[in-house]
Amino acid sequence: MPEEHKEEHQQEKKPKLTLPSVQLTPSVSILIAGVIIAGAILYTNRHASPAAADTTGTSATVAAANVPAPSASDHIVGSPTAPIVLVEYSDFQCPYCQLIYPSLKKIVADSGGQVAWVMREFPLYQIHPNAMPAANAAECIAAQLGNSAWWQFADDDFNNQANIGTDFFTAEAQKLGADMTKYNTCITDSTYLTKIEGQITDAESAGGQGTPFTVVVNTKTGKQYPIAGAVPYAELVAVIDQAKASQ
Repeated sequence: MPEEHKEEHQQEKKPKLTLPSVQLTPSVSILIAGVIIAGAILYTNRHASPAAADTTGTSATVAAANVPAPSASDHIVGSPTAPIVLVEYSDFQCPYCQLIYPSLKKIVADSGGQVAWVMREFPLYQIHPNAMPAANAAECIAAQLGNSAWWQFADDDFNNQANIGTDFFTAEAQKLGADMTKYNTCITDSTYLTKIEGQITDAESAGGQGTPFTVVVNTKTGKQYPIAGAVPYAELVAVIDQAKASQ
């Protein structure tokens, strides 16, 4: 991949607000400017997050804001007390999340229990209409069928990302053995919306500005190393090695 195109192909970013160019009278311009400024202040206060850490090289800086520590209540492959835990904030409709998924899976499988992997919700619903429904479906399925069903849903979603939607999620729930009455109620009630929104806030507070956003956690020292985007496999390994060596 040419160097000049590397960044644009590694991360799905949250959209920025833009306004069309129109001709306005001075009085109308002043009025609209006041509304825009007030709205910008409200938006900034509600969605403020620090700039994402620079992870374009083979090392990462310690996260300015910590993500919540991994726990048994997370959707996890491996143990939350493994020496290294990869906490990934992901979007089921994000093509770059699909791209990094096999790399994270391989790293954990090859680690001999030394690296675990947590996946949390970060749906970019502003640009991905199926991201929030997918997140809700995954949580509803996991609530009934447990951790293994969550990861089966994730596998199937990323292997069939072009086909996801309401029918796909319903078929997944049926295939995995969910009680469909309970599942449909969970979907209709958006039962896990608060949980999903909380995880979005956690990602943004730690500097996440798009997906995938992965934080490498050394569970012994508590130090965290953020990685923005679907970086190459070798770079993921380099940051993990850096985290392992931290004191």
